Amino acid sequence: MYLNLLHRPKMGDYYEFFKLQQDMAHEIGLKVTILVSLPAMEKDFMVEDIKRYHEEYGDEIGLFLSELNCETFRREFHCEMNSIWLYSRDKKERMVAMALERFRECFGGDPVSAAAYYMDASTMEVLTEACPSLQIAVCACFEEGVKNFHGCNNSWYLFNEGGPWSAWYPAKGNTLRPARDEDDAVGIVGVCHLSRDPALSYESRNDFWASHPANVQRGLGNEGEVHPYDFNLVDLYRAQEPLNGGYSYYNVFVGPNWLTHNMNIEDPVEVSQKLYRELLEYLGQLRDEGELEDMTMSEFAAWYRANRPLGEPELFHAREMLYGSGKHYVWYLDTDMRVLIDTQQGGSIGDLRPYVAECERSTGPDSPSLYDGSYPYLIQSQYRSGAANHSFDGTRTTLAVTHGEETVDLCACPTKCSGIEKDEDGVHVSLTPAKLRFSDGLTAAVQTTYHFPGGGRILIERNLAEVSDPEAELQVCEYFKGCYGTIEYPEDLHGVTLAVDGDRPEALSYAYESRTVATTNATAVRAVIPQIDCTVELCPADGAAPRGTAVEGFLFSPYFTLTLETTLRAGGSFTSCLCLSKAE
Repeated sequence: MYLNLLHRPKMGDYYEFFKLQQDMAHEIGLKVTILVSLPAMEKDFMVEDIKRYHEEYGDEIGLFLSELNCETFRREFHCEMNSIWLYSRDKKERMVAMALERFRECFGGDPVSAAAYYMDASTMEVLTEACPSLQIAVCACFEEGVKNFHGCNNSWYLFNEGGPWSAWYPAKGNTLRPARDEDDAVGIVGVCHLSRDPALSYESRNDFWASHPANVQRGLGNEGEVHPYDFNLVDLYRAQEPLNGGYSYYNVFVGPNWLTHNMNIEDPVEVSQKLYRELLEYLGQLRDEGELEDMTMSEFAAWYRANRPLGEPELFHAREMLYGSGKHYVWYLDTDMRVLIDTQQGGSIGDLRPYVAECERSTGPDSPSLYDGSYPYLIQSQYRSGAANHSFDGTRTTLAVTHGEETVDLCACPTKCSGIEKDEDGVHVSLTPAKLRFSDGLTAAVQTTYHFPGGGRILIERNLAEVSDPEAELQVCEYFKGCYGTIEYPEDLHGVTLAVDGDRPEALSYAYESRTVATTNATAVRAVIPQIDCTVELCPADGAAPRGTAVEGFLFSPYFTLTLETTLRAGGSFTSCLCLSKAE
């Protein structure tokens, strides 16, 4: 595992706790990247201390763009807002120029690393054009959006969900999207602000559950000085190495204000400091054992460029480990999509972001997006309905299995991830069989395997592994229920086209009228969503399905539904292909 330890000086009394962090890291021998803000560069004693850290310990000096408010800044911009991504492009250019000019004056050159809680496309473009030396940037917070907004009393305007959880090559039009090739790439490596818990990031607020001991304290995930979660999260990231060619990335980015009196933490200051030091000691122990390599940000960027080519898929097998629920989630990401497989609900897709659509997104008052930098979803089951009623009221995929007059939804049958493999055909995620029981006593087991061959395709293989009556025929319906959006509130679906191909090709334009288009011998069912330049299509992997439908929702249930239906006996299987493409 590769580690970036990031520190940033803060003003006033907090500065002593920045020096405490530095002392801890240097005593343990960990490499540090110091990210320096514009206010810090106004203080000559801070600049001199940071230069000394660089000379004595080799600490890298980078630029921090999420703390701008100082006398010089207020005089120039007549504003105190620190969120650079929420300014107009013109002001972003002037702010970056001001910060770089001061950085050069203080440190004699341009930074090779930088950070902000979020860098939208225009901020990233401005920064990389003004600073050609830049190699890497903290430019997003994995899944910070609606849940954090609600959890921070509706006051935390940092909407940037839908991106990677580790390191990636940001695309020019949207920093949350991994670039498809060099022409599409910004030209630097992007990493997240903190390494988040990919299970709880889906289920709840991720700002508690991350590589930040004080945030875990804020979420009451410790019991005084006992804090196994901090170490378990490190180990969870280490466990991803076999899935990603022996590689995983972790960063720790804790402001010094969390190591002193903080109204968000119940523990004494001494406990906060002890927990932070013990986390650093554990990371140092792993380094000494050869299980971890600590790097400065630019060192990691050089390693990443040399070892992780553009387009390389990334996987994360997330196990919920705070509450002991035993839930499994599998995240898959490539340049065409990001997918979450929710095994707790029968292996349904709980989150789907269509990178292949190449949705552009800048924020600021001169952008249609204003504050919302999130990459749009096609499915987000936590925002658009919960599990209990998703089959008629929200976004998700599933398999409905019918015996006689009774239908069992696979989402009600929890599974686990039983294996993840990579070969020349792509990535393959196998789940344990989902057990189904009907009221007349018939039982069955459906095993699901997801295949990710690339090209915006997901092959969903359903194998009817067991049936208590071998002669029984079961009707199976693979369906995709979706929409588009970035928050809980529905978007306007006028203009969406639903269509089916087969014996009776048919199409309709979405008007919220509960209509259905259907065909026998279906070869494809699709939705074209011009608002995000995306087409989503469900096709039988081989031949045709006996029936296919595309169903228009209504205003109280504003979704579209795509289905393929067939009949299976014991030992039979049905594979459908979920295809995402850019709308023509």
